[in-house]
Amino acid sequence: MLEKILSYDLIKYHSIHITTESVLKLLIVWLVTKILLLLIKKGFRISGKKRSMQPEEWMTFYIIIKYFVWLIGFTVMLNIIGVNVTMLIAGSSALLIGLGLGIQQYLYDMFAGLIILFEKKITIGTVIELEDKRVLKITDVKMRFSEATDRNDIRVIIPNSKFLSNQINFWEQNRSKSRFLLDVSVAYGSNPDLVSELILKAAAEHKDCNDKPKPFVRLVSFGDSSLNFQLFFWSRNKFRIKQVKSDLNKGILQLFTENNIQIPFPQRDVHIIQKSKK
Repeated sequence: MLEKILSYDLIKYHSIHITTESVLKLLIVWLVTKILLLLIKKGFRISGKKRSMQPEEWMTFYIIIKYFVWLIGFTVMLNIIGVNVTMLIAGSSALLIGLGLGIQQYLYDMFAGLIILFEKKITIGTVIELEDKRVLKITDVKMRFSEATDRNDIRVIIPNSKFLSNQINFWEQNRSKSRFLLDVSVAYGSNPDLVSELILKAAAEHKDCNDKPKPFVRLVSFGDSSLNFQLFFWSRNKFRIKQVKSDLNKGILQLFTENNIQIPFPQRDVHIIQKSKK
């Protein structure tokens, strides 16, 4: 009786033969695949905690293994119902070539995503500068694209292939210091030593200006109507460096006002020549 139930034909079309027994086998293969993936994921999670790894670091390997396991599982399922996988691949080779050409960019982005995830050059929190001078902070790295926010907190989607084909400047946010400069101009007649002292005082009072290395000031040029200085300072807050510079400008302006240091403005002497009438 049981043998008759298991051998009962549900679908029979050419080489495809689905019986009650084959449906049970399909469910078993699907269940075994799911359980196997759960165990692999749990193993990666436990191993990652022991090695103090972030989830995104081991998730890359899990995703690759997941695709591979499901590929094997689907192959077994097709064989169970009588589909010749070898003939199927051979017969659809021309279609696969055409499809590959059509999704070439998609595959390129996927390939680039694998490289990025393996090399870990770009991770969550990495600050980058694109060729168009936009500064972005990476918020998520996926297989085909990465997500980031700019300094205006606008969400940006970046195809992963851009990281391989374009020049990218890396700003290691919160891992190292970078040097920045701030232009400051004062009117002629100002004491350059006092000006330098006040600029350095403003830098010392700002929490995002590091004291090691120490900031320093240079008198770089004599302008048409100003003495031009530059403040060189180091900071870890690279993503919000424009706000840091704005705070420094306000602090320097306040100190200049308190010490009667004049901010220059363009001046032109106009000579009027009056011709005498003959």
